[in-house]
Formats: sequence, C-alpha cells, structure tokens
Amino acid sequence: MSNAGVFRRAALTAGIMMAWQVAAKTARDSLFLTSFPASSLPAMVAGASITSILLATFSARLLRRFGPFRVIPAGYVLSAALHGVEWLLLREYPREVSIFIYLHVVSFGSVLLSGFWALANERFDPREARKRFGRITGFGTLGGLAGGLLAGWVATLVSNSGILPMLMVFQLACWVVLMGFTPPRTRQQPQKPPKFKETVSRAPYLYALAGLILLVSMSAATLDFLFKAQAVAHYGRGASLSRFFATFYVVSSVASFLAQAGASRYWLDRFGLGRTVATLPVGVVCASLLALLVPSAFALSIARGIELLLRGSLFRSGYELFYTPMPQAEKRTAKTVIDIGADRLGDGLGAGAVQLLLLLPTGNATSAILLLTATMSAAAAWLSFRLDRAYSAVLEKNLVQHAVQLRTAEVEDFTTRSVVMRMPQEMRVSSSGATASSAAPAVDQGVLQLIELRSGDARRIRSVLRETGLLDPVAIPQVIQLLGRDDVYKDAYGALSRSIFRHSGQLVDCLLDESQSHVLRARIPRLLALCDSPVAWDGLFGGLADQRFEIRYRCGRGLDTMLQRHPEFKPEAVKVYQMVGKELAVSRRVWEGRRDIVEGEEDGRVVAVERVLQERASQSLSHVFTLLGLVLPREAVQTAFRAIHTDDARLRALALEFLESSLPRELREPLSAHIEAPAADKAKGPPTAESLRSLVNESPSMVARLEELSLKPPPAGEKKNS
Repeated sequence: MSNAGVFRRAALTAGIMMAWQVAAKTARDSLFLTSFPASSLPAMVAGASITSILLATFSARLLRRFGPFRVIPAGYVLSAALHGVEWLLLREYPREVSIFIYLHVVSFGSVLLSGFWALANERFDPREARKRFGRITGFGTLGGLAGGLLAGWVATLVSNSGILPMLMVFQLACWVVLMGFTPPRTRQQPQKPPKFKETVSRAPYLYALAGLILLVSMSAATLDFLFKAQAVAHYGRGASLSRFFATFYVVSSVASFLAQAGASRYWLDRFGLGRTVATLPVGVVCASLLALLVPSAFALSIARGIELLLRGSLFRSGYELFYTPMPQAEKRTAKTVIDIGADRLGDGLGAGAVQLLLLLPTGNATSAILLLTATMSAAAAWLSFRLDRAYSAVLEKNLVQHAVQLRTAEVEDFTTRSVVMRMPQEMRVSSSGATASSAAPAVDQGVLQLIELRSGDARRIRSVLRETGLLDPVAIPQVIQLLGRDDVYKDAYGALSRSIFRHSGQLVDCLLDESQSHVLRARIPRLLALCDSPVAWDGLFGGLADQRFEIRYRCGRGLDTMLQRHPEFKPEAVKVYQMVGKELAVSRRVWEGRRDIVEGEEDGRVVAVERVLQERASQSLSHVFTLLGLVLPREAVQTAFRAIHTDDARLRALALEFLESSLPRELREPLSAHIEAPAADKAKGPPTAESLRSLVNESPSMVARLEELSLKPPPAGEKKNS
C-alpha cells in the first residue's frame, strides 16, 4: 500500500478513535454519576488507575510476543464486545455496570490510544511521520467533535445507555480500518526492547519526565473531581448531565486543536521543549488560584478547560519530542511505562489525596483541593524548567553514541536544533538512523548548517549564525547571500567577520558581480575592510569602477580603513586621480542627487567630521575627499574637507589653496566648481598641513560643532550623509 493509502487509513482510524474517546468519556461520567454521588469519584479513579496499569503491563507482554499489528486490532474487537455486554446488562445491574464501564473506558482508552500511535510510528518512516502526523491529529479532532455531538444527540433522543451501541460501532469500525494497516512482511527480526532501568540509565532525564507526568496527572485528577462534582450539583443526573459533558469535551477538543495548529510550532521554536511543556503546570497554577480566589462553578469549569486545552496542545507537542534522542526500541519501553504507568499512578494518587481532603468540611475541602492542585502544578513547572538542560546533555551524548533518526531540517523545537548545531563536524547522522560507518550516505556539519541557513526562517538562521564558530566552507556562499536580507544581515556579518580570512576571495567575487543584489554588494566593503590581505584591497579598489555610486562610496571607505593599518598598500596616485576625475566629470544635477543615496549602516567608528557635515556636505564630495586621502596626507585632506564647510571665508580660501597646490591641473577646476568657492589669495604661497590644521582649530563654528557631537552620540538608525 502506498503512503497516501496508509495515511488515509490512519486519518480515518484517528477520527473514529477520537469520536469513541469523546463519546465514551461522556457515557462514562454521566452513567457513573447517575448511579453514585460525586464523593465516590476518587475511589473510582484510583481503581481505574490500578486497572490501567495492570492492563498496560499485560498488553506490553502481548505486544512483545505477537507484535502491535495483531494485538491492537484485537483489542478494538474485545472492547466492542465489552460494550455490547454492558449495553445488555446495564438495565438490570446499573450500578455494577457503570463501575465496569468506567474501568473499561479508562483502561482500554489509554492502551488503545497509545497502541494506535505505536502502529503509526511503525508504519511511517520518520520523515513521513513528521509530515503526516499533524494532519492525522486534525482528523482526530474532527472525529472527537462528531463523537461529542452524536453522544449528546443520542442521550437526548434515547438515553445515556443508548450511547453504548454507538461506542460498539466505533470500535468495530476501527478494527475494520486497521485490518488493512498491516505493513508488508519482512524477514528482519524485531529488536527486543530493553528494560526500563537500562533505558533510564542512558537518559536520566526520563526520571524527571516521569515525575512531571505524575504531578500533572495528580493535579488533573483533583481538578476533574471538583469539576464533575460541580456539574452534578448544577445539572443533576441523566440526559442533561450527558449533554453538558458532551458539549464540554467537544469545546475542549476544538480549542486544543486550534492551539495546536496556531501556537505549538511557534512556541517550540521560540522557547524550546521545557518552557513549552511548562505551559500546562503554569496554566493550572493560575487557573487554580483564580478558582480559589473567586469560587464558582464557572471558575472550576474554566480551570478544567484550561488543563485539557494545554495538555492536548502545547504540552503534548513538547512532551512527545522529549523522546527524540532515543532509539526506537528504547522509546517503546520508556513511553509505555511513562505514558500509562506514571500517568495512571498520578490519577490514583490524586484520587487518594482528594479522598483524604473530603474528610474536611465541604467549603474547606474545596479550598484545600485547589491549593493542593496549585502546589503540585508549581512543582511540575519547576521540573519542566529544569528538563531542558538535562535533555540537552543526553541528546548530545546520544547523537554521538547512537544511531538517532534525526535531521536538523526535521527538528521542530529550538532546544533540539541548538544541540544538533553544536555537534562537532565529525558527527554524522543518516536518514535511516545508521552511523557514519554504515553504507548510508552521511550528512556532515556543513550540510546541516546549510539546511538551516536555507530554511528561510529568520529565527533558525540567527540560531546557526550566532552559535557557530568558524563557518564550514560549504555554508559560506549561503551566508554571503544572507547579507542581502535586512532581518538577518547583522548576524551574517558577525559570522563572516569571525572567519574573514577564509573567504575574502568569495566576498570579492560577489562584490564585483553586478548581477548580485546591490543591497548585498553594498554590505561587503565593510567586511573586506577587516581583512589584511592584498586580495581584499584589490577587490575594494576594483569596486571603485562600479556603475553604482553607493558601491564606489563604500569601497572608498573600506580602502581608507585598510590603508590606516597597512600603509604599504598605498595605491599609485595616477590611478586614484583617474577615479577622482571620473567622479568630478558628472553633471551638477547628478552630483547633488547623491546627497542621501547612501544608507547609514556604518558602525560607531565613524570619525566626527562625517557627522559634522551631515547638514552641509554631499556624498559626492565626501567620496572624492576619501579618494584623495588615499594618496595625499590623510589628515591634511580631512582638515581641508572640514575647512571648506566652515563659516570662515579665510579658512575656506586657505583650504582651496592647499588642494590646488597638491592636485594635478586637470582636477583643480572641476573640484573648485563643485565646491563653489571664490578664487583664493595665493600671495603667501601654498599652506602646509600644520598651518591649515592650526587655522581650522580657530574656527568657532567647527570647534563648537565637534564638541557638541563628541558629547552627544547619534540616534540609532541615523543616516550619515557625509
């Protein structure tokens, strides 16, 4: 059978199974509370918990001997037969049968639900499972909605007992669909599951996970008792109680589905496993305290609804992923013990605690139960927040020692992905779960980095760029391309700057490739300026001939930065003057149009003069003076640039004389025309750099402005038009 056919059968089974779950809970609660007072619930819950643990132990042995594809369908047939017997005997023995129905629904429900997902895990490979399971869960939610509506409708038109034949039909339908779910026969011998003690020794955080399940189950049991007791007090017994339970379970299922679809992926990616799981106990703490401060039936219903909503959405999403680093055989052992054993033990202990607290006066008992619920949930939240660190340590160890079926692109949560990206480059994980020594193709660290970098998800990209030391060569071209993205370019810049010596040539190629995004290319010169190699210098110098002024402007800045560290790179004056001549040859309209063309993405190392002239100078003139500083005395050129923008006429004239005496004849006139300065008095001869600097310092306008800017840093994001 194709994957599509298997998916259709799994989705149909999930829908029917969840329809049974919701309808069965409605029948279970309404029939029991019709025959017994609410005070009997704790003893019933405790008995059902013991029955579930015994049945789970027995079913685990059957699974080892006969396999899940025989045992689970047979379980549905047996459950359907029991519903038929219950329906026949309910009228004559209502109290006894209602107890049996409670035990039946609780024990078989947990085993069959766990068994179905075990079948699905066996039938789908890991990649297909991650793609299909969300949709299967969606069909299950639709089934639960239908089951709740049908249960309420049948209870109204017929009676509570009329729900039992419907449950029998649901179970038989699951059996029929699962008959075609069996995979092709294989000669491969099944791997014997290890003992729970051996599994936990390799993953000690499972103890904390079991404790977490125990605590949240205990708090759920105590809240459930209060909720049902209030329901009986307000709705009485019979069909009205069934309609209330059916409506409540339907609304809870739909809310859980919406939360699962809308928030689970974001929450996992943003906060990791531990904080995602912690949403359940934290939510129960808040809801319990609210019900304690504002006691009412509505507050208790809201508290129970919040518990069901968070358990079925955020908590379930994070909890299931804690089994990610475990091999399949170990996963079966651990999940069976924790999912059923710890969960049902928590139900039993919670019921026992309620039974003891009921010895208190009625008002005090309710408050005491809510306070106990909040306390247990607070302890569960504390465990949840500690799980991430222990899980990360085990995951990192198991990724090295075991053949874990894990790809970075398939990981849904931030915690697991962060650990994977920290693994050493020698680590290999194959798609089939085999180690690097096997015949399966290996995926090295560079490819894992590349997968994350090409995901398109800004959060995942930032995680890789921030946590990776030296980039793998295979990932460098992709990181260079990320310079063109406004949301991640700063992180890409940081990652590239840490290993700039390894890829300056690739940066130069991208800078000079005019087919690349101009935004990307404009961010490269600042990186190349960090290099100490002639390759970077030549690349920046080549960028001075680019068609885009913004690229030329930034390349000039980069050359100026490099020249301060490496005077030996000083270029030939003739080549620089040729570049200056081309810049001066443009029309006045183009020259002035460059005033705001360069976006301000410089760091805080920009000299004060560049901001002093923000209101006065054009980018064109700033670029020309940057180029002149490559071949003339840099300090003198900078001082002249300041001088021509002061209000001191004598100082402007002196600066122009300095430029005319230093530049070739063909550059003097066009530069003077762009500066628009009067002819200078040359009577005293050309000034020296020292005399020019002395005169600049005498300019009150320049000195005041420089002092002001030295005391007041620029606002974030301010454009630098110097």
